Amino acid sequence: MLDTRAPRRRLNDIDVAETDAPDNDGLAGAINTAGLESLLGFNLGIAYAALSFDLDPALRLMDLTPKQTSILWLVQANPGVTQSQLARLFRMRRATIHQMIASLTRKNLLVLESIESDRRAQGLFITEAGKTALAEAQKVVVPIEDAFAGVLTEAEMGMALELLQKIQAGRKLG
Repeated sequence: MLDTRAPRRRLNDIDVAETDAPDNDGLAGAINTAGLESLLGFNLGIAYAALSFDLDPALRLMDLTPKQTSILWLVQANPGVTQSQLARLFRMRRATIHQMIASLTRKNLLVLESIESDRRAQGLFITEAGKTALAEAQKVVVPIEDAFAGVLTEAEMGMALELLQKIQAGRKLG
């Protein structure tokens, strides 16, 4: 964390602290972030890395990734959802989602079936093995998420989610 009492200067419209003081927990050492701390993407990345530190290894024990777990969660809640719909939601290329889906179908956690309303399209459906894997993953994800967000009050959590969802809604796919 930067020393907020340090003299500040503007650099390309980014507020930069002129300090070499280490952060309070001493983990990062004396690192001048050169304005990165004022960038949303940098902070989102650091926060996600902190969450992933616990989440990734716990899910890896189940042979799942956080994104695969999210896919299982969404397919269970939305039987027949398409790969294209998931790609749009995650803002990912369809080919990338296809690879994740292929991995989940090889593990017999998901199946692709024709959708009755459009025989050309294939929807995703969770298998019994997928439901079991998701239930186990949720037992891991929820407590880790709760601990991660535990530094926030209920009101702050609501505000954080609202702001992140506002950013997502405002970001157009290009």
